[in-house]
Amino acid sequence: MALGLETIKELADRTGWPKSRIRKLVENRELRHVRIGGGIFIPNGAIEEFIKNNTIAPIVETPTRSPSRA
Repeated sequence: MALGLETIKELADRTGWPKSRIRKLVENRELRHVRIGGGIFIPNGAIEEFIKNNTIAPIVETPTRSPSRA
């Protein structure tokens, strides 16, 4: 869409995510969106923002030093 908005279907096609998952994110107000008339539109960058804000960093294990045997 010219205004930097995409429909749920367009977002689903672009990401490969099911439309139902995107609708659930919208319903739970976890994904930025705008309602225009009866339609729901997702601003450009909203899904990337959602992923960034919900990414969990891996646990990095530090190597443990074994006690020296003298």
